[in-house]
Amino acid sequence: MKIPKGKILLSEGELCDKLWYLQSGLVRGYHFAADGQGNFRDVTDWFANEADFFHAADSFVKQVPSRECIETLEASILIYITRTDLYQLYANHPEACCIGRIIAERLLLTHHDLLRDMRTLSAPEKLESFRKRSRELFNRVPQKYIASYLGISENYVSKLKARP
Repeated sequence: MKIPKGKILLSEGELCDKLWYLQSGLVRGYHFAADGQGNFRDVTDWFANEADFFHAADSFVKQVPSRECIETLEASILIYITRTDLYQLYANHPEACCIGRIIAERLLLTHHDLLRDMRTLSAPEKLESFRKRSRELFNRVPQKYIASYLGISENYVSKLKARP
């Protein structure tokens, strides 16, 4: 599928029934969080770029309404398999389960690294860790989404990026 920039692939409350593979482009997952003032802001949970698999994990696995949204940040070319077809593939070809395990392990490690960074690093260290781990994303992702992903202000990200 060829998808334009800014397309919402999944909205909050929808059921995620696809596992996507990103052939080209850039995608993010996000959720809405209350700001304490009665307003909501979107909080970036993850990014996917070329050769990444992505989905709304809770919704896909548990078959419950999604608490997150998925949006293209660049024009993207996507391939997907439905949950039904994926589970049929696993049933008919048990060796395919290894691929699913590897995808799940990669996603788990990425989220584990982020969680550790969020709990232990200062704002400058978070940005530096993201830059080192995801150099290409650091240059491609709009600053406001990096700030949201790292839990720091966009102005602070701008200041930190401007440092020599």
